[in-house]
Amino acid sequence: MNVTITGATGFFGHALLQVALRQADSVRALVRRPADETRLRALGAHTVRGDLSTPGGCRGLVAPGDVVVHAAARVELVGRWSEFQRGTVDITRHLLDATLPQKPARFVYVSSAAVYSPTAATPLIGADHTPTRPTPDNLYGRAKLAAERLVQRRCDEAGCPWTIVRLAFLYGPRNQTLLDRLAVLHARGRLLYLVGDGQNRIATLYNDDAAAAVWSAATHPAGARKVYDAASAERVTQEQFVNAHAALLGLPPVRQRIARPAAYAAGWVAEFVSVLAGRQPAISRCTARLMGTDQVVDAARLQADTGWCPQVSFAEGMERTRAWWCDRSVAARGPVRWPTQLVGGKQSA
Repeated sequence: MNVTITGATGFFGHALLQVALRQADSVRALVRRPADETRLRALGAHTVRGDLSTPGGCRGLVAPGDVVVHAAARVELVGRWSEFQRGTVDITRHLLDATLPQKPARFVYVSSAAVYSPTAATPLIGADHTPTRPTPDNLYGRAKLAAERLVQRRCDEAGCPWTIVRLAFLYGPRNQTLLDRLAVLHARGRLLYLVGDGQNRIATLYNDDAAAAVWSAATHPAGARKVYDAASAERVTQEQFVNAHAALLGLPPVRQRIARPAAYAAGWVAEFVSVLAGRQPAISRCTARLMGTDQVVDAARLQADTGWCPQVSFAEGMERTRAWWCDRSVAARGPVRWPTQLVGGKQSA
């Protein structure tokens, strides 16, 4: 089996590339920078220089019969809609333009649980029972959903099997986006607030488990024309998640709490000020809503169809993240000690 991957230089895409290199006969990856090309070739991937943001910018990337896994997207939660349109929807359209004439074996789109409505009737969300209605301020979720629908429509028109995998909140080593945000907070000497009482559940997924989930969905015969959800079944609260990362930075646990409506209002103000100041806001309406909503992702369909099951507990995943963090140029303040009440054993949601 031959596989083509976009986004292979990113946090999730790199983990997926590692799985593909072990399992596939041949792996091709799109790259933009010479340094990335050298690095991915050293790992064993075939590289194609190109740019998804340009129409026709990825010619020669896909060969007939490839399984194409599209993981490239804008990963920020804040920004203007035009940025999400270009960085998520338009690049998907350009890739489909280049891919579908080659008659691939399957087109796999890596999406997000952010596409779901935060006002779903129950915290247990999944493709077969939860509406896909991201709020207007959730530009990330709106762009992901628009790209999903584009993939389904264009692939159905071309007679190409498609698969969509909606991932929960990813964490783990090499998460440069989270690293950048934590570095800003580290410079301030503190993290901010817990939204609400902090006991709401966050649907988490260790990055390597996410890569295994997408690979299982992409390669299993049952995965054609299916929408899957992938998440850990472990109960991780907002307080546990935030304070595990505070410990990673050598910072004290976050104790202060802010009511959900106040957090949302603060996000609105921060977004407005950030536009005037020309910088990213410390909090946004979307971030406040996602962090403060009780949410559990139902991965039963993926597990039943493919046998996939997450392997890494939150405690183990954070320990791996700590080891990686200690190797970074931005080091934690002093030794990291993991409070046992913050990183507990495995529990069902």
